[in-house]
Amino acid sequence: MQLIDTTMVTLSGLTLPTTLTKEDWTDIHSQLLLCKKAAAKWLQQSRDYSTDRWGMEFTADTEAQLELDLGLALPEAKPALNPADKTRAILTIEGLSMKFEMWQRKMNAEITGWDADRLHRALELLTPFEQEAKRIRSLLK
Repeated sequence: MQLIDTTMVTLSGLTLPTTLTKEDWTDIHSQLLLCKKAAAKWLQQSRDYSTDRWGMEFTADTEAQLELDLGLALPEAKPALNPADKTRAILTIEGLSMKFEMWQRKMNAEITGWDADRLHRALELLTPFEQEAKRIRSLLK
């Protein structure tokens, strides 16, 4: 299954035909900008699909290997917030809840005036909380 036309788009660059009109270039550039905007969402949806079918370990290992194969830099390792025994945590769900409530009170009036880009960005940041709440609700049934 081919998602990308590799005659035009490769890891090493973009090969544009010399016969493009201004309209053709505008159409291609618009599609590239759309891909830029949507790529993070597509990656998350692809990860969710794999995790649901084959588990988190498979998904993480496979994505790391694919990134290495493509020459993409892996994210720097960050120090763990929780000790291995998880008896104490610097970051807790209670702390996240309190911070969210403070943010919500401060921003509530402004949110209705946000443009579509800010709304989409906020929605992407809040989606993991919504997904976890849905999972926890399902455990209560």
